[in-house]
Parts: sequence; structure tokens; C-alpha cells
Amino acid sequence: MVIPCHLALLWITGTHDVRRQAILAIALLLAALASFAIGMIVPTQRPFLIPLGNQLIEHRGSPSFPSNHGLAMFTYAAVMLALRHWCHALCIGCAGLIVAWSHVYLGIHFPLDMFGAMVIAAGAACLAILIDRRLGRNLTSAGERLFEQAVARPAAWMIRGRG
Repeated sequence: MVIPCHLALLWITGTHDVRRQAILAIALLLAALASFAIGMIVPTQRPFLIPLGNQLIEHRGSPSFPSNHGLAMFTYAAVMLALRHWCHALCIGCAGLIVAWSHVYLGIHFPLDMFGAMVIAAGAACLAILIDRRLGRNLTSAGERLFEQAVARPAAWMIRGRG
């Protein structure tokens, strides 16, 4: 939940340029779509379904490759890296490595699932940057108009109505 909260905070408090950076979170959507497609085309078994090793927590038997938790963390870290937000990229990347290691340790992923998540994350971030170069200004402006109509105006109306 840290990533959506950070994006919401950027959008609500940010300037137009900061909001445009938040639009790059489209990389998360691209990464999730790639993960879904890979899971549908080439579903891989989790270690505990083979059976291999010990499963230390309960988990459903969904496709193992790539790890969606690792994918989200690594994608956001890659976006921060592309934006040259070094501190954010380092912190989120380190958190992603902790998530990756813990999922392997807990017996619900293979190391290759995490490596695949890193590769897909890098690809999704690169594709998001290409999309931003072509459509970033328009997407940000459309998002700002939608935010103004759906959130900011109703919130201001509710605040004024109670005063």
C-alpha cells in the first residue's frame, strides 16, 4: 500500500510537473499486464506445489513467475531511477530486495521469479518513459481535469457546505 499512497500524495500535493512524474506509474499497469499475460501463457508452479522445500506461510497456487510483489517494488524503483530520484530508487529497490528474499525464504517463489520481476520491471519502466515522451503532457492534463471534477470540486463543496 506504500506505492499507491505515495502516488496519491504526489498527485494531491504536487505541481503539474510532479503530477506528470506520477503518471509514469503507468509502468505499474504495464508490468501487471505483462505478469498476467506470462501467467496465462506459461504458468509456472510454485515451489510448494512441486513439492520443493518448505512452505512457511499459506499462499494460493497461482502462477509463480514473475513475483507480483517483487514486480511492483522493482517497477516503482525503476521509475524512480529513470526520474533520477536516487534516494527513492535506492530505498524502494532495497525494500524490493527484502521482499524478494523473503518470498524465496518463505518457500512461495523461486529466485528466478524475482530475477524475472526485475527484468520485466525495467522493461515496463522503459516503455512508460516512451509513452510519457509522446503522451505525458496530454495524460497529465486529462488526469488533472478528472481530478478537479471528481475530487477537488466535490471536496471543496463539502467543506464549504459544512462551514
